[in-house]
This record gives sequence, structure tokens and C-alpha cells, in this order.
Amino acid sequence: MLIEHPDETLFCPEPKAATGKAVAIGRSEPIFYQYQGHDLVLKQYLRGGMVAKLLADRYFGINHEHTRSFKEFRLLHQLQRLGLAAPVPVAASAKQSGLFFRAALITLEIPHAQTLADQLMSSALDDSAWQQVGRCIRQFHDHDVYHADLNARNILFSDNKVYLIDFDKGAFRYLGDSWKASNLARLKRSLMKFKSLNQTFYFDEANWKRLLQGYSEG
Repeated sequence: MLIEHPDETLFCPEPKAATGKAVAIGRSEPIFYQYQGHDLVLKQYLRGGMVAKLLADRYFGINHEHTRSFKEFRLLHQLQRLGLAAPVPVAASAKQSGLFFRAALITLEIPHAQTLADQLMSSALDDSAWQQVGRCIRQFHDHDVYHADLNARNILFSDNKVYLIDFDKGAFRYLGDSWKASNLARLKRSLMKFKSLNQTFYFDEANWKRLLQGYSEG
């Protein structure tokens, strides 16, 4: 077991232990901290859309095994067994309050990581890096892994390796391949949105072609 004798304190990191890093994970701001000598990342699940104003971080349900945190925890374990570049799961939590629960997930920190979005706001990627992104996505698709929110914030570069993060609502999809093209289209929309919102963002069609080249080569 990675963490010896885990208890509720694992999900309540001391503010002084936080590293202050800012790698977005979904809608929540992740907390980076150390526990028993491990560098960890705590993600708290937050609602989106109009319902967020009413429920914020509360979800309906009473079966912990069916909560988003436990589903993502189990999926990450499967991804690890497949040797895919995804975060290592440490623990999941679903704290009950009446008919609702608040969920959280802890993973090992991916060291020296920077999101694709942040990278492109500071400097351009060379062709081989774009191809590497494409190959990484292809590896997940070849194992029928669906990423529900494939965007420029959920792709990390770390020590010359590419990772995918935030597998909330992710799943294995074994029927058909049309979702794979939709996955890629979602990523491209994300890149185009970042480009439209930032004065400096190093992305163009030539970069996208290199990504697709890496994807097609597998």
C-alpha cells in the first residue's frame, strides 16, 4: 500500500504543506502537498453550469462505489495496469451528508509537469513534440479509453513524456470508433479557443497536422 494507515487527515492537507503549484484539474484548483514523504495532488469534484450555484460540490447519491471519485479511482488503476501515461491513483473519498455526498480524489503528483496550454502560451513546440502528443492520445484510443474532456489543460509534459490527466467521466468504449474522432475534434476546439483568448499562443494548422501524423503512426 502506498500510504500506510490512511485516514481522513489524508484528505485534509495542512495549508503550510501545499506547494502552491497551479496545474488545473477539471473545474477545481488542485492542492499539491506532501504526505508520508509522497508528493500528492488532491482534486475536489465541483459541479458546472447553472446547478453549480445551488449545489456547488454536492452530488446526489448514497452508494460510494458509484460516485465519480471512486469510478475515476478504479479507471486510473486500470490505466496503470495497461501501462498508459496517466496519474497514479492513491485514494478516493465520498463524504456523505444526507442524500448528497462530496467527492475527492488523490493521485501521485506528476513531477516537473506543465500543461500543454501553459507551454503554448510561453513558447512553441517542435514537430516531434506535437507528434508525441498525437502518439500518446493514440495509445489511449488503441485501448478503447474515452477521455470525456480532452483539452489543452488535461495534457501534461513532464521530463519529455506526455500524460493525460482528469479522467472524470472517462470510460472504456468498445463499440465503434466515431468517438475517437470526436475526442480529437474536442481537443482542437480547445486549442483554437485558447488561441482566440490569448494574445500569444503558439498553435496553428501545421502543428495540428503534426499531431495527427503522430496519432496516425501510433
